[in-house]
Amino acid sequence: MSTQRLHDAVAVTGLTKRYGRRTVVDDVSLRIPRGSVTGLIGPNGAGKTTVMSMLLGLVRPTAGEGEVLGHDLHHPKAYLGQVGALIESPAFHTSMSGYDNLRNLVRLGKHDPSKVQELLDLVGLGDRGEDRYGAYSLGMKQRLGIAAALLGDPELVILDEPTNGVDPQGMRDIRNLVRRIAEDGRTVLVSSHLLAELEHVCDNLVVIDKGGLRYQGAMDGLPTARRDVIRVAANGSSGNLHELLVAQGFVATLSGPATEVTIGETDPTELAAHINQTAHAAGITLTELHHQRQTLEDRVLELVGNGSES
Repeated sequence: MSTQRLHDAVAVTGLTKRYGRRTVVDDVSLRIPRGSVTGLIGPNGAGKTTVMSMLLGLVRPTAGEGEVLGHDLHHPKAYLGQVGALIESPAFHTSMSGYDNLRNLVRLGKHDPSKVQELLDLVGLGDRGEDRYGAYSLGMKQRLGIAAALLGDPELVILDEPTNGVDPQGMRDIRNLVRRIAEDGRTVLVSSHLLAELEHVCDNLVVIDKGGLRYQGAMDGLPTARRDVIRVAANGSSGNLHELLVAQGFVATLSGPATEVTIGETDPTELAAHINQTAHAAGITLTELHHQRQTLEDRVLELVGNGSES
């Protein structure tokens, strides 16, 4: 077995999809390490769902080569038995219980029926399995959809917007569930417009914009032109505080009523304490002093420009 097969669940190059003259995915090359949680993000219409659909054999690529779980991308029947997916909203019989819906899928897919209760427990529906699916909350429906994706004990799990429309508690439940799935040794590819959620669970990111790849790699490797800063403000003129800090050798810029001090290689806690001491010695009372971190959303928007993330 090649080194690529050993280390990557997905390894594709030049993945392209055109509909007539419109290019939806343009020459995208991906590597998704085995056992990782990889977030797929980008603005609306960036091509994320199309990429997932090509990996699942639902959409035929116009061009591109590669492997999924060691099998040729162009022969999805060879690997789909090892892949579980939730694309868009799950579709179940509303009048049937969650348990019976999964039992139907077990029969159709010839899976192990003993997995049904085990998976209901895994997704937090162990005591609600006999309830009608139509009575489930949106978060519960999404979790049942994830349980269905896991019926075949897949190596690769692909989830498209699993937290879409879910309330904060439901988001937390699904976030924890994604991490538990990965802890079992599976590879997870997940897309979401809620970047803060991905920040909590992903090891790696793939950023797509206008059908093209903009970044792939570790979360902390996402490029940014901005740095974390210490944001500080005081009573009275903001200019006085800014002038004081610049005179004392701080790299500081005005930002509205506050001053932002570049952290650089200095420990943020030590820098904040030094700023506080400097202001106090000059008789300036601070009204704001905190470490302002670049969020994942800040860095992605900087990379792809303005747009609604999804």
